[in-house]
Amino acid sequence: MYFYQSAPIYQYPIDYHYFYRQQNTANHIYSAFRQEHANLIHELETAGMDQEMITYIIWTVIQFTLAHAHQFSGTINNRTNNIYESMLQQLGWLTYLFRAYRFSTNQMRRVLRTIIRFTLQGTSTTI
Repeated sequence: MYFYQSAPIYQYPIDYHYFYRQQNTANHIYSAFRQEHANLIHELETAGMDQEMITYIIWTVIQFTLAHAHQFSGTINNRTNNIYESMLQQLGWLTYLFRAYRFSTNQMRRVLRTIIRFTLQGTSTTI
């Protein structure tokens, strides 16, 4: 009979207020993005994406941007480009997803960078 040793449990303090604030920021940015960029959402719908997929993409990009924005400095354009490159390295499936809907690389870049830039601009005004 085999006995497995349990892994030690480490207790780390969790700042629940941070997660709550970040979620509120993400909600605010998501709502504002849907209102201000209805044309971009319409473009995704025209390509055949359903609302759930569009919501998932927008949420993923907003959450990634919020989680990684502190790692990059410079102008909004520099930070947008750096976060975009980092996101494609870590979330490579986004490229395949956009290809499945026949988006060119330039179209994908424009869509994702628009969401990233909007998120960065939103965090500078809400936090």
